[in-house]
Amino acid sequence: MQIRGVRMGPSDIFEKHIADTIKKLIKKQNELRKSEERYRIVAEATKDIIWEGDLINKKRYFSGKLKEILGYDQEELEGLEDWFNIVHPEDVASVRSDIRRQIREKIEVEAFEYRVRAKDGSYKWLFSNTKCEFNDKGEAVSAFGAFTDITELKEQQKRIHDLAYYDSVTGLPNRVVLKEVVDEKIQKGNMFSMIFMDLDNFKFVNDSFGHLMGDKLLVEVGKRLREVDNDKVMSFRLGGDEFIILVGNIEGKEEVELLSKYLHKVLSSPFLVDGHMFHVNHSSGVVIYPEDGDDFQELLKNADTAMYKSKDSGKGTNSFYHSKMGREAVEKARIEGDLHKAIENNEFQLYYQPIVDVTYGRIKGCEALIRWNHPHDGMIQPDKFIPIAEENGTIINIGKWVFETACQYAKKMHDSGYRDFYVSVNISPHQLLQKEFTDFILSTIKRVGISSELVVIEITESVLIESMDLAIRKLKKLRNNNIKIALDDFGCGYSSLTYLRTLPINIVKVDRSFISDIQSLEDTRNMTNIIILLARQLGLSVTAEGVEDMYQLDYLKRHGCDKFQGYLRSRPVPETEFLNLMSLQAEA
Repeated sequence: MQIRGVRMGPSDIFEKHIADTIKKLIKKQNELRKSEERYRIVAEATKDIIWEGDLINKKRYFSGKLKEILGYDQEELEGLEDWFNIVHPEDVASVRSDIRRQIREKIEVEAFEYRVRAKDGSYKWLFSNTKCEFNDKGEAVSAFGAFTDITELKEQQKRIHDLAYYDSVTGLPNRVVLKEVVDEKIQKGNMFSMIFMDLDNFKFVNDSFGHLMGDKLLVEVGKRLREVDNDKVMSFRLGGDEFIILVGNIEGKEEVELLSKYLHKVLSSPFLVDGHMFHVNHSSGVVIYPEDGDDFQELLKNADTAMYKSKDSGKGTNSFYHSKMGREAVEKARIEGDLHKAIENNEFQLYYQPIVDVTYGRIKGCEALIRWNHPHDGMIQPDKFIPIAEENGTIINIGKWVFETACQYAKKMHDSGYRDFYVSVNISPHQLLQKEFTDFILSTIKRVGISSELVVIEITESVLIESMDLAIRKLKKLRNNNIKIALDDFGCGYSSLTYLRTLPINIVKVDRSFISDIQSLEDTRNMTNIIILLARQLGLSVTAEGVEDMYQLDYLKRHGCDKFQGYLRSRPVPETEFLNLMSLQAEA
């Protein structure tokens, strides 16, 4: 060989070959180093954990993101099996199954997601994108891929799921989940029950303390309901103050009755929320599948109907659905619709029942009692429409009309010469807990132009259960303005004698149920005596309701009762008839 006229021998040719080979190796090394550098830069720049697995030697290599995302060093997870030690126990089986399937079916690229434990003990969701390489024999020899941290995405998905399927206040499953569970139970054909619960007078809490306080109370109710949940019982919140208790695989009605009683016990103890004590009663309605409905909507409607039957029966009770309730619900809906038009159509009127001095038999005042002269149904008694008015909120406007009309009547009697005559007006708990209640009472009395001493406000014990502190503050303000306060129907409700000492009241009205049994029951006589004695010791006046015969009146007179109402003197009568009673008294 000759180069530029220089002849080369064999040794020269060999040396040149070696030099060329070395140059090529150096070039390939440089290219490999650059390639590895590019790989390193890409691996470190990406947000993912880049990895490569040697399936023959059972080794796995990770990029530096392993430390950043999961907190581990390369050496801690170097063996292939080391990785499975940090996979969530619930996901290990499915991950191994996916890998075996990828190898068995020669799937080059496979993607799946699962949870792994970070070094700090928390679990992270990873999206795994894996590629397998196979040799000529079809054996998997290596794998590589990337792990993407999707924990934040999963948390967002969970939040969206929770918003769709769980109540944001109590955390209980919502109506969507309820329907799914009920539909599934209907498909299986097993007997189950739904208990529709509604908190009694919950609106008082929202109106008096604000919706934030109401939500906090609902949270506490939800906690107690969750304590009742088990394999057969599941609690849901429909919305507002309505809850559903679903009881699966029941054997009969008795089982649901026992649970209903237990629920009342669970919710009966007071709730302490931000320093305020709340007593929560509830009314409930029960349906049983399949006898009370064929599908979710019918079961829910009938349970709602049964629940309202409980409210109509005095609240705090439980009712099982029957077909008659459907007709009653239609009638109730009709009355509810007519109530909204009753005031503007001047369909209400006040009747007045005399309040009589026990000792001398003189009429000292009267109680104003509302009646509804319905254009089609005639005269409707208050016990039929007042509970409905309290439910739908019309009681507020009705109550304002009653109070203003009664004040105008008190002025008319005063201007007619009955100087010491007073009018007693029943106040709904819904009215008393309105923020503007005391201002309305005082401004109405001032506008009508009468002395506040001519007005008595009657409240019942039920308002005290809702919020005694708030009631006491408002009643004190009224009494400080010379308005007398009467505790009505005392003894028929919670009957706490401590009310007589703690409440800012002037008058105790003994419930008619005590008076009617005075002659026949010694226990009733003893209780009546105790009420009268304690009230007088506390400087309170006592009025007995429902006096119908002379025996009752004589008994009350002997034991120091101050005044009475009842058919013995007169039933409630319209204004003109009441004026006739007053005229007859003046002539006597």
